[in-house]
Amino acid sequence: MEPITSVIVAPTADRKTAPSSFGATLRAVAAGAADGLAAASSVLAPLAPAGMVLAGAVRGVAQATAGPSRPPSAGGVPLASTTAATGGDPFESARLLQAEGQSFNVRYLELQERMQRETREFTAVSNVMKVRHDAARAAIQNVQ
Repeated sequence: MEPITSVIVAPTADRKTAPSSFGATLRAVAAGAADGLAAASSVLAPLAPAGMVLAGAVRGVAQATAGPSRPPSAGGVPLASTTAATGGDPFESARLLQAEGQSFNVRYLELQERMQRETREFTAVSNVMKVRHDAARAAIQNVQ
């Protein structure tokens, strides 16, 4: 193999074709998808472990995709309105968001407890029905 002795760089040429609207359309679709993902992650964040961190990361990606024209948001609510409602104190708005997250966690735990209770009830009824079915089947087989 021979070593490369010299590299020739061609001068930059002007664009010969008109820019298409495909790039703008693609950016709009990506921004819409990022908005949807950010909304879904903010709804599901209280349900998942480390969900708030994931929601924040997805929100950051959504904001980066949309560009600087979008106002930053926190939990689906624009941060500007959140800070305006708390007198402009970002720490107070963070405390409000944390309190809301804690209430979602309590509701999630209640939902888990209800689901576990329903699962236990279903399992008990299912076991009773299986025993009855097996007894009836054995009685029918004994008759034959």
